[in-house]
Amino acid sequence: MDTPTTLQTTPRQRLNSDERQREIVAAVLALACERGPEAITTQAIADRIGVTQGAIFRHFPDKAAIWMAVFAWVRESLGTVLATAIAKPGSPLAKIEAAFFAHVAFIAANPGVPRILFHELQYPGDSPVRAEVRTMISGYRERLASLFAGARSAGELPADLDPGLAPVLFIGAIQGLVIESAIAGSEAGMVARARQMFPLLVDGYRGRDER
Repeated sequence: MDTPTTLQTTPRQRLNSDERQREIVAAVLALACERGPEAITTQAIADRIGVTQGAIFRHFPDKAAIWMAVFAWVRESLGTVLATAIAKPGSPLAKIEAAFFAHVAFIAANPGVPRILFHELQYPGDSPVRAEVRTMISGYRERLASLFAGARSAGELPADLDPGLAPVLFIGAIQGLVIESAIAGSEAGMVARARQMFPLLVDGYRGRDER
């Protein structure tokens, strides 16, 4: 699924099914940023893109299917961002740094994404949507773990570093930036704050020098 298209609030020409689905996903992400995921109804989505509520259900059978499409877009898009970041020449640690900044830039450009993720994960129980979220996070952590294992093998990080746990701190640092931005009411400074934070993150991985 391609990046969601720019939203408009007036009716436009007829779109094919894939185009309309991308537009619906874009509407959900925008609404999540403006009013919070709990207030996103199919009517609100329809109003946002200038169609009837019935038109929404011609492209998705129910609201759960819309959420599935949103998380599928997030998984694909964030995966592409990470792949592009680590494809550039550099040491394993440099690739981790590139991945960190790319992830933060992705969130800054799509602030509705963490809001939807946190909203979905706060409820107990299980559902196809939660399973999709877990699959997405698990796959992302595996890719990060591979990067940390490479940095450990290259001697850039300690030999006793657990590459399976290292991504937890990586993702947690980004979540901290997200919360800080939510409190500030703006994601504008996220990338700059990330550049200040990353050296501290690396120091944490390396641990205290006991010499």
